[in-house]
Amino acid sequence: MSDNYHQGLRTLAEGKVNLATKLFKESTNPAAREQEAKLAARKANQKISACLITKNNQATLADCLASLYPYNFEIVIADTGSTDGTVELARQFTDKVYHFEWIDDFAAARNFAASKASYDYIITLDSDERLVSVNKDELENFFTNQDTSQLVGLYKVVSVFNNSKKQNQIVSDVIRVYNRRYCQYYYKVHEQIGFIGDKSASPYAYVLNLRAIHNGYQDERTLKKKSRRNVKLLVEQLKEDSNSSYFTYQLAKSYYILGNYQAAFEYYDKFFALQSNYKKQWVRDAVDAYIKLCVKTKRYQKALDCVDLCYDQCQNSFDMLCLFATVYVLNDDDQKAITCLTRALRINSPSAGEFGWSKENAYRDLAKIYERQGKWVLAKECLEHVSGLDLKLDANLSLIVLADEEAEQLEACLQSLAVLQANYVIVVRGTNKKAIELARQYSDAVYHFSGKQALLGDYLLNKLKTDYGLLVYANEKLLGADPKGLKQVTTKKAAIVGRARIKLPIKDDELGYQRREPRLFVKAYTKFNGPFLTDVVSKKPKQLLTRIELPLILTKNLTYEAYSQNELAKQAALVASLKKEANPFLSLELAESYYYLQNYLEASQAYLEFLSGPLDLGKEETLTAVTNLISALIEIKDYQRALDIVLTFNPYYEGLSDFQFAAGLAYMNVGQFKQALAAFEAARKLANSDSIGINSYLSYYQQGVIYEVLGQKNQALGAYRLAGKYEPALAGVERLLGKK
Repeated sequence: MSDNYHQGLRTLAEGKVNLATKLFKESTNPAAREQEAKLAARKANQKISACLITKNNQATLADCLASLYPYNFEIVIADTGSTDGTVELARQFTDKVYHFEWIDDFAAARNFAASKASYDYIITLDSDERLVSVNKDELENFFTNQDTSQLVGLYKVVSVFNNSKKQNQIVSDVIRVYNRRYCQYYYKVHEQIGFIGDKSASPYAYVLNLRAIHNGYQDERTLKKKSRRNVKLLVEQLKEDSNSSYFTYQLAKSYYILGNYQAAFEYYDKFFALQSNYKKQWVRDAVDAYIKLCVKTKRYQKALDCVDLCYDQCQNSFDMLCLFATVYVLNDDDQKAITCLTRALRINSPSAGEFGWSKENAYRDLAKIYERQGKWVLAKECLEHVSGLDLKLDANLSLIVLADEEAEQLEACLQSLAVLQANYVIVVRGTNKKAIELARQYSDAVYHFSGKQALLGDYLLNKLKTDYGLLVYANEKLLGADPKGLKQVTTKKAAIVGRARIKLPIKDDELGYQRREPRLFVKAYTKFNGPFLTDVVSKKPKQLLTRIELPLILTKNLTYEAYSQNELAKQAALVASLKKEANPFLSLELAESYYYLQNYLEASQAYLEFLSGPLDLGKEETLTAVTNLISALIEIKDYQRALDIVLTFNPYYEGLSDFQFAAGLAYMNVGQFKQALAAFEAARKLANSDSIGINSYLSYYQQGVIYEVLGQKNQALGAYRLAGKYEPALAGVERLLGKK
């Protein structure tokens, strides 16, 4: 039948040699005889048997067997009880299909298949794998020119795991090629090749230029089913080999897959107690699986302990270094992660490593760290090696960072600002080369300024390439911010100046003192009125700048001593400037500098001078001046004047916690306890202060002090207890309870 001939050709193209042979025999086409002769000659030239075991693998078996056809291997299949069409499909490829009664022993099944082979030279693969790269001449030379009584062959298997988002690849070296006269398989599960009669001796592995693709378990159900089977076999295996670190690891991994994390950790602990050599690939596989278990269960310290254990032995493994970097990131040690990734990138890695890492992965992870740190220059360099990713920074805002000699503080400053995702303009006034070199990791816009202070403001605006610039000093850090809120401010060009809160390093700072300074400037509208960058005016005389509060807070990254020295120098400059020309904003700045350095006499005089001029009672700086003045007058024991200030401004600020708290202190110090109690109660209930203490425990504590002075023990105890863990309040409770 001529149709059988053409069908035979199509079948042969699919690698189904056995079925094609039958079709050619049934065909009356003379050309079929030629095909029969070719197949017979092909069979006569076979030297190597490809042995498989299978069960219900109809979905993957055809691809597996078709991949063997180009290399003219004899195909031997041991089926362990298929109930689908696996056996029928297998017989289309080979006539050597055998049934093996399953006895919970993979090694026995492998050895059975090898026993049915026509040749001693065996290559093994699984029925869900396919060969994609084989140098047949090299393989045959291995058997004919190498001492296979001592050597076994190793080749690479690329396991492909799919999920809904991406495809992962893991490359493993597997020993699968051997001479059955000298070697056989051992162990019921996770079987391994060893010498006949001496399974404890490990043959030397010869690396072959072969590669197979393994379609990894595509669904969790299948993976768990196989893991349940493996647990049973591994438990039995460990009864025979209780000190086997390999099977201990495999049992731990199976428990991990099944979600029995307690048992997984138990067997991993046993594994690490048995294992000391972390250079072998299967041991690195164990480390990889263990770290993934630690990450999944959020036991990051255990993962770090594991890295410390095997770090030194894995310095030449690209994938292990990438894995270690992940652990360091999870433990908030970016610097060690950077060290691992940069070392890994110096290694000549494959496109996909043993655990699926690639150079692109490493560059991407390194870029993420640099982005998190704000090192935009280094991040961009890394992203050049990553397809589909680039660095997206705010197009409207630049962070103007002004540095002197501070290198360490500069780094802390820049890294804290990274969350704002904006370009840096870094201006260095000192000559510290380290600071300049550091700045260049963060920005391409690094400048050195050596001009007069009066020219600094214009210089900064000239270097600003975006509409908005946010000024930060290198000795400051971003303490908190609402990036989305800030972005809403900077999306439109407007005649504004933005004020930021600055937390100061004040001694005995119970109130959490903060200063407000103009820090956000619009290039089109801003100019500086002299040498002080806080003295901001409109570039357009007829258009005043609207002052707005920014959704961010900075903190001085200074010791109190260093802060004091800076402030004393600034005070001298402010005094000199005010002697030349009166300026209410500079007067307020001078008053606050005195106040925060606890020079209360000078502060009260400066605040009074500021408040004697034209006032906008709706502005926050006026409220700050009033409340700080009251506190300063109390500190210098000018209680009556403090009370006069309270009475003067009470109609305007009675609805504000900060004012009520200051008023309470004034009333308290002149003995008007009823009014003081009411003021502290109002401060707490209004709860609109920036200070949590004024909104709660500080106000309770002051009420407790008053009650104690009045001899009202129970009320005092109640107020002190409501102040929580505030130490003076705890001392008050102890003091009162200690009284007889």
